[in-house]
Amino acid sequence: MGFLKMNARKVITVLLIATAGFVVFKTVFDKPRPHNPKVFGLPEKTQWKPVGARSAGQYNYDVIPEPDTFNAIHVNGANSDSVWVAAAPMFQLDWVAESAYFIGNGPLVDNQGNLYFSPQFYHGERVVLVSLDGKTGERRWTIPADDNIQASSPAFILNDPENPGSQIIYIVGFDRVMALRPDGEVIWSKATGLSIPTSQYSNKSKGKFHSLNYHPATDSLVSITKAGALFAFSRKNGELIAPIGQIPGAPAISGKGTKIPQFVLNKVDPLMDQSFGKTDEGLSLFSSAVNYIYGSGGIVTNFFSIDPGSSRIYIAATADDAEDGTADGRSEIGAIYALDLVDDGSGGVVFKILSRKTFQGGTGSTPALSADGYRLYVSDNEGHVISLDSDLVEVWRLDVGEPLVGSITVSPDNHELYAVTASDVIQIIDKGDSGSMSWTAELTGFDGYANVDVQSNALTATVTANGVVIMIGGGKTLLGKTLMLHMGMGLLDRETGKLRYFAEGREDSLAMSVVAADGSIYVAHSPLRRAVGKAMYPGLTADITGGIARFKPIRLDLLVRDAICAAEARGANATTLNPTTESAAINTDVRQIKVLIKQASGAISMAVSDGDMTTDDAATVGNLLEQSSANLTLSNVKQAVAEMTAACAMFD
Repeated sequence: MGFLKMNARKVITVLLIATAGFVVFKTVFDKPRPHNPKVFGLPEKTQWKPVGARSAGQYNYDVIPEPDTFNAIHVNGANSDSVWVAAAPMFQLDWVAESAYFIGNGPLVDNQGNLYFSPQFYHGERVVLVSLDGKTGERRWTIPADDNIQASSPAFILNDPENPGSQIIYIVGFDRVMALRPDGEVIWSKATGLSIPTSQYSNKSKGKFHSLNYHPATDSLVSITKAGALFAFSRKNGELIAPIGQIPGAPAISGKGTKIPQFVLNKVDPLMDQSFGKTDEGLSLFSSAVNYIYGSGGIVTNFFSIDPGSSRIYIAATADDAEDGTADGRSEIGAIYALDLVDDGSGGVVFKILSRKTFQGGTGSTPALSADGYRLYVSDNEGHVISLDSDLVEVWRLDVGEPLVGSITVSPDNHELYAVTASDVIQIIDKGDSGSMSWTAELTGFDGYANVDVQSNALTATVTANGVVIMIGGGKTLLGKTLMLHMGMGLLDRETGKLRYFAEGREDSLAMSVVAADGSIYVAHSPLRRAVGKAMYPGLTADITGGIARFKPIRLDLLVRDAICAAEARGANATTLNPTTESAAINTDVRQIKVLIKQASGAISMAVSDGDMTTDDAATVGNLLEQSSANLTLSNVKQAVAEMTAACAMFD
């Protein structure tokens, strides 16, 4: 889970602090207010532009998809949470599908716009993987939970190099690893051959896999269980290519926080049971989260990264048991491990730990890599953003003033990073040997709501070509904490942190702010925080629900504008770079410009049909984009920019 897995402890602790004094505060401080929600008008052009050479990797995209959407739970194997496309500048909630499922990850999106998610909990039909139509939300197909596979990791999507233009969806569970076509056809399905001794059945982390990732040097799919067991499967046929490795940590345990009061469990558990049923262990979903946090955590609690250039693997986990000073079978210290699959001397490969970095206070964040693989960013549980080099030597650390609650978002441009806390979204600039905070986001989406006293960040941030997509939670404040009653999605300006646009949504999420290639925004519903808000203020917020929600683009002319102007700004910057020393950056710029032109071209016809553009304007813009695309080569970027500049100026 992109937002929760590193921070389930923090999220639940915030909830219990907020609810501990609930009865007194509700009686004393609740006062009725008028309801006059803020109206968001047409967002103006952003003034943000890339400056200088971007961070770019030295690899092709034959297998690894271009990052125009979420092909992995944090966009790609490097976990950047950064996409090349523009998010819709204006959007609205379109539909909610598959509401019976609690979904902690996803959805992921293929190059045809189809969605894929693996539900963690279900109330009724048990399935391993679900595919939806990205435009309508209608179910396309499922992989049922059966004797072959009982549960799976989130999906992982790669290009099919044997069939250019096609993609393959991969999943792994304790029982089986599978490769599927986008239409649901099984390419291969291999039993893992794993078994859990009867004596360890109660330790579910032994058999729970994190998502797959791609290791280019061996053309393999790597995964790890929550208990730290490492696996490498052939991408082509699913065969195990290396002995099973092991991260040398101990299960995580919280040394901080307060236990959840029973009266909170008594209120929240029935709500969760009604919506999603109980877990396989017979617990309510909320109680299950509490048990995981306070005593039965895993060694690896989030996704991991692989640098597509070097194939080096980076895993956030725990340190050995005794390193926290107490040999009790648990660890309160986090660790980052750098590994690789290396020659075993007999013609095979084996996992080898190359270096390790421990953290007081621990870290469970997904390690996020710069596009060139030279920098790794993590956060600890004490409020620090930490920059490491590829050998895990610390370069700098920055105290943002409160604990972070999600992985660091890494932009390839302008050395920008985005950190999220339970309160804020913060832009950080990596200055090489230090980091500095640039702005804190304007979170004003619920201004004017009668029952919203406080607004705060509620999800990881996704960087796009025209802004930063975020979730804002709104609700009541108790003891300085938020009981979430509402959520909505917003688009921040990268230059200023101001809120360009906002639309209320339906449900809380612990996953990611997913942006698709057409500018749509998708949210996986996983209500834990809003379940507490609903339990405490049942009359002030809607019933909790699961599923996937789509926020569809509206005013498609503005999407055309933002995609074209982002392409123009990138092209103009590329013309200032040295083609000899910055060829990787220029080549990647050209790739991204092509993606943005494709996005703009695809939105033009819809803008006309919606009445947002005249046919004459659409024809003029379309012609300019065609000319620009035809001229867009490494040696002729300047001419291509001229047509893009003319097209962007039409929206002044």
